Amino acid sequence: MTHRVKSLRFRLTISYVLIFGLFLTAIGFTFRSRLMTIIQDRVEEAVDEDWGAARGFLRVERGQAIWQVDPREMDQTLFLERLRRFVMVADSQGEVLEMSNGYRLQGVESAAEIRARFKEGSARLVVKEQGKDRVLLRFGVFRSEGKLYLLGVGRRMTDVGGLPNAFMTDYFTALPLLLLLTFVLGWFMAGRALMPVNRLAEAAQRISGSSLHLRIPQRFANDELDQLIVAFNKMMERLSENFEQIRRFSTDVSHELRTPLTGIRGQLEVALMTAKSEEEFREAIINALEDVDRISNIVRALLLLSQAETGQLALQRQPVNVTEVVEELVEQFRASAKEEGLRLNSELQPDVYILGDRTQMDRLVTNLLANALKYTPRGGHVDVAVRLDGASAVITVTDDGKGIPRESLPHIFDRFYRVPGEDPDKGLGLGLSFVNWIVKAHEGHMEVSSEVGLGTSFTITLPASADARTPESSIRLAEARQ
Repeated sequence: MTHRVKSLRFRLTISYVLIFGLFLTAIGFTFRSRLMTIIQDRVEEAVDEDWGAARGFLRVERGQAIWQVDPREMDQTLFLERLRRFVMVADSQGEVLEMSNGYRLQGVESAAEIRARFKEGSARLVVKEQGKDRVLLRFGVFRSEGKLYLLGVGRRMTDVGGLPNAFMTDYFTALPLLLLLTFVLGWFMAGRALMPVNRLAEAAQRISGSSLHLRIPQRFANDELDQLIVAFNKMMERLSENFEQIRRFSTDVSHELRTPLTGIRGQLEVALMTAKSEEEFREAIINALEDVDRISNIVRALLLLSQAETGQLALQRQPVNVTEVVEELVEQFRASAKEEGLRLNSELQPDVYILGDRTQMDRLVTNLLANALKYTPRGGHVDVAVRLDGASAVITVTDDGKGIPRESLPHIFDRFYRVPGEDPDKGLGLGLSFVNWIVKAHEGHMEVSSEVGLGTSFTITLPASADARTPESSIRLAEARQ
């Protein structure tokens, strides 16, 4: 029971009931006020009509109020009797010519008050109260036999509030039933509205490492709940990809570390059992150290890549002359390329700037050049180009090496991925992962095209820095380097 009371469905239902209850209460009081106003207006209209009717029956002769009616007309007689329940006739001096008992019970005006009503001239409505008894009186001046007289006619208003009060009693008696019905309907509607949310919660509870394929079907209502379902499904896709990447990463790391560790252990065990001279022990230690260096490189690369992907490796943004970066690195690699029998060509547009991290740009170009030279056979060539394309700086590294199979292209940026059949000693399989992160961190994108036997081309597109291309910014950059 406590769980239901604390549930969102219960709170939504109670909110519906409270809002609807306040709304109905406001409607009830508004309707009562409007009903009383309408009845008040009807009573005032009726009193005006009674005053006009009384004026038609009344005349004054020698100081006496005389009511003219045909005794044979029962309707007129009864109507006149009702009119004379609250009636008062007085002359201009304030002397009362006729006053009914009903009028007298509500209080008799003094002669001065009557004379004051004569001075007002126009018709006036007055409410008189005696205890719970209320009477609406209409006073007006009329002329008879050349003289002016004051006529007051009234109606009891005790029942004016009777109908509104009876309405309010019935209304608020039925209100709890209406609120109960609202609660039932609200509970049903809240349940239907929250059904996708409940399915979402149930799916989230079923999630585990082996059920990341779970998806919630869309309702296609294009509402907030559909947006929540789409966001949840996209989150599940990202989780599935991340879990798969972690699984693959764990497998690759264990494989990459197991090989050199096994080599170290084997070499040391062989040396321990068979080595007899200092040279044999030295050779075993040197081989073991090479494998230790390989492990250190793997750990260092993984740590750097992990820091980059988790945001711990922040970019130090500044105007960077991409042309200058590529030119320096091409000169560094040209000697080693010549030794391997390769031609390293460059076509560099002057002063192509981006707003980025100089260190990371060095690492990006170094990885691309090293890969291109590594997988290009003797006699081949590697071409590097830098150009400005509109608002973008474009770096292209092309080789005529062995190329990458089509089925391997989607995976070349995965950690530790190597094209099947390649020599594992040629690299750790982490360089392109780092290149991919650097490009994304600089808000750029990378395209790869390759054909087996014809070579591979990497095209990096980065947002150019318009401010850095101005002469003033070049001067500032030169001064900063000095």
